[in-house]
Amino acid sequence: MRSQGTEYCFHCALGRCGLFALLLGILLGCETKSPELAPIHGTLLQSGKPIAEARVVLHPLGGQAAELPQPQATTDEQGQFSVTTLKGGDGAQPGKYAITVELRAPRRSGEESIRDGRNLLPSRYANPDTSGITKEVTAGVNVWPAIELPAK
Repeated sequence: MRSQGTEYCFHCALGRCGLFALLLGILLGCETKSPELAPIHGTLLQSGKPIAEARVVLHPLGGQAAELPQPQATTDEQGQFSVTTLKGGDGAQPGKYAITVELRAPRRSGEESIRDGRNLLPSRYANPDTSGITKEVTAGVNVWPAIELPAK
């Protein structure tokens, strides 16, 4: 026969083990699924010439959930860009997007040049409702035709 104290500890141990097993099962069974992102590559031009250091932002259309950070990119010297949502060049979720483009004037901040001045492109391109640029992202790698902005 067991004493009351020993029986209590035995039940406590079973309870703790059972709780631990339950929590472990939940943690192992609840795998966090990464969202489906499709890589996007494109080029930004104005009058046939590349626009370097411009910010390209994708704004979901048609009620797409905005659970993730805003997909965006910065153009290189050739006007080329790769869209990032969570990590460099991972793309965006499939769907339709309005595209905005801004090219901010540089200013000196100590030793560095920062592009946070006035927008050097027509203001309509900075607003998803007026930019006139829409694109669709499909599953798999997306290589968009050049986005051509007319001369100022």
